Amino acid sequence: MPYLKRSDASVFFDDTGGRGTPIVTLHGFIENGSYWGRTGVSGALTEAGYRVIDMDMRGHGRSVPEGANPGYSIESVAADIGALADLLGLQRFHLLTHATGGMAALRYAMDHSERLLSVTSSDTSSATIPLDKYCGPEWDERPVPMDDPDILSVAEYNSGMLAAFPNFNEMFRRLREDATHHPLAPFYNRFDSNADPERCWRWALEIQSLNNPVLCSAFARGYYADHDPRTAALRRIGCPNLVIVGEHDFYMLKPAEQLARCIPQAELVVMEGLGHMTAIEAPERITAHVLKFLCSL
Repeated sequence: MPYLKRSDASVFFDDTGGRGTPIVTLHGFIENGSYWGRTGVSGALTEAGYRVIDMDMRGHGRSVPEGANPGYSIESVAADIGALADLLGLQRFHLLTHATGGMAALRYAMDHSERLLSVTSSDTSSATIPLDKYCGPEWDERPVPMDDPDILSVAEYNSGMLAAFPNFNEMFRRLREDATHHPLAPFYNRFDSNADPERCWRWALEIQSLNNPVLCSAFARGYYADHDPRTAALRRIGCPNLVIVGEHDFYMLKPAEQLARCIPQAELVVMEGLGHMTAIEAPERITAHVLKFLCSL
């Protein structure tokens, strides 16, 4: 199996091969590279002539920590992007991202956009703790306060959520029994209104069951630590950007608007009727938007 060997982790990636223009994908929390592969998006892009490389972020899927410090920080994940591109000899490449993976991709783009052909950010933010209160235009030109007492510890929220369930099967069982009060409910809030809800639930469980909950919990404690959207750095991103967000993704709608407003070359697409898991809910629609964007470059 192909791995990127780092000093503190072995990062798994699935390279579809081919001679087309490369696209490196990143996924969200408690997902893995199969978020794009299992949903058929990676395959559709490969059929369209692209070379797609689906990466499992540290602590997810088949990526494993090595050593005492697993490096579960946004900086480490962002650095993995460049290291993987170096390993594969990619001079320039596209990024296709979702949620937590999109946060790291944007951090990479802030300093290395000259190496990027484009960035597609779906349902994500530039802060690892996205807060609507700091996503308005009034914060685009000034730094956010670092001592905000209202900040919810996303790390503790996520690691506590994982600790409450012995496995992903049980987590999904409880989620479907009480989708209103379950801590994950906002991220799956449009599954039951989907034209094929059983497919959505089945794919989500298949994707997330490939993870180790203990590693995901440790990842959460190290990764979610910053509520600063870094708007000044967003303005440095010099490649074209596609910002996609579900109409009912209540956590990421305002951050997506901020990304589109602050990144110089950005197009915003709000997906009608969708929630947070856009590639699971409507893979064909997502693929169509991504291909339309890529073909326009």
